[in-house]
Amino acid sequence: MKKVNLVKSIPLFMQEVDPEPVILEQEDYLLRLRLLVERMKKRGCSHVVIYGDREHFSHIEYFTSYDCRFEEALLVVSCTGDATIFVGNEGWAYSEQIPYPIHRILYQNFSLQGQPKDRLSPLSHLLTQVGIGQESRIGLVGVKYFENDLEGEADYTFDLPAYILHAIYQVCPAPQVINFGKELTGYPDGIRTRLHSAKEIAWAEDAGNRVAGVVQRMFKALKPGMSESEVSISGHASLEPQNVAPMVNFGARSVALGLKSPSRVQRLELGDVCGLCYSARGNLTSKISVAAWDLNSWSESLRPYFENFYQKHFAAMADWYETAHIGATCGEVYNAVYRNINHEEHGITLNPGHSTGTEEWLNSAFFKGSQHVIQSGEFIQVDIIASGSNPVRTSICEDAVVFADEPLREELKKQYPHVYERIVKRQEAMREVLGIQVSDDLLPMSNLNGVYYPFMLNLDVVFAYR
Repeated sequence: MKKVNLVKSIPLFMQEVDPEPVILEQEDYLLRLRLLVERMKKRGCSHVVIYGDREHFSHIEYFTSYDCRFEEALLVVSCTGDATIFVGNEGWAYSEQIPYPIHRILYQNFSLQGQPKDRLSPLSHLLTQVGIGQESRIGLVGVKYFENDLEGEADYTFDLPAYILHAIYQVCPAPQVINFGKELTGYPDGIRTRLHSAKEIAWAEDAGNRVAGVVQRMFKALKPGMSESEVSISGHASLEPQNVAPMVNFGARSVALGLKSPSRVQRLELGDVCGLCYSARGNLTSKISVAAWDLNSWSESLRPYFENFYQKHFAAMADWYETAHIGATCGEVYNAVYRNINHEEHGITLNPGHSTGTEEWLNSAFFKGSQHVIQSGEFIQVDIIASGSNPVRTSICEDAVVFADEPLREELKKQYPHVYERIVKRQEAMREVLGIQVSDDLLPMSNLNGVYYPFMLNLDVVFAYR
């Protein structure tokens, strides 16, 4: 049976990668739009109406590149592929970025409070202008779809503003409006639960390199006495949009709060729990362990948990990597994780892994008894959060992977040889240094995949599974 050991780290794990940026263009968004139209026809929908706002931008952004920066928006797509976006005052100019021909309609009730409404028309009238009427069948996408009838019949339950739903019902009978969200983020084949081309994999790997670079720089700067903000500044992060709020957390209270952003007053103490997390749209890296040079410099309260909490958590993550491959079920991966840990002792309340993308969490099929089979193109965050109290302790080694079958890997190798080469080197390092025997179809998205520093001030030592 394999055990967790301490081994010497290698330079690859702290090597920053700065490749050529991968930018999604017209052809990439049109591919996504075609996938949506195919799904609409399969479900018998004449139109899909997708809602977005500042927090829930990803559904619209996925098909258009337009994200809702100040206002709400609607994207309407017909079964012929004709697309229209409804935006407010400040979204009008910003919507010019959409990289393919699209109709634009100004709907000023999407504008911020107090702004001009001099060209306001009823939303119901505007919907008729794009062909929605009494004979339409609409697939409506809010934020989520529903998997039970606790709130009402799931197919006819929606989570978007009531006035928008009312306007739709004014022009199209309610029984002809269904929740279409599962076609985007549901299993087994939601459009957004996987990457559909080598370019999308290269895009995700580009994001993985950027976020890992920020975390690597914070690791290198980390010293007792520094504030959370000082360490975050050392990451030299760009001002690009993120998929979660950045988190740099020092000490029991800060780490226990979980989602807390960096503070200018909270300072790092030797031996304390410590967390570094950074994301960009398309990837995230998070590492939480203990700010120490070795086990002797851990706080006395945490030292007894080194083996049964921290090492076991790493073993659970390593078994995730070794069990997950195309054709495995998410239930099998779940069982492999829980051979090492349990809910009570390790305080795990969320799924051990989930689909990811422009937003950090799309959905998860990783639960007990899950029969979902991992498929080529799936983009997964390896995310097992172990936590406890008295004393506060948290263990995280979170990074993203993509699963790619041989044809997709060959496509990646041909179109993006440097991306492919980096991925193969990471696989080799995971196997040879970390002892984690990953499948060829599991593609690590950054040099930090599986890299766990039990002593966050000592980057020469990592956990390995042998």
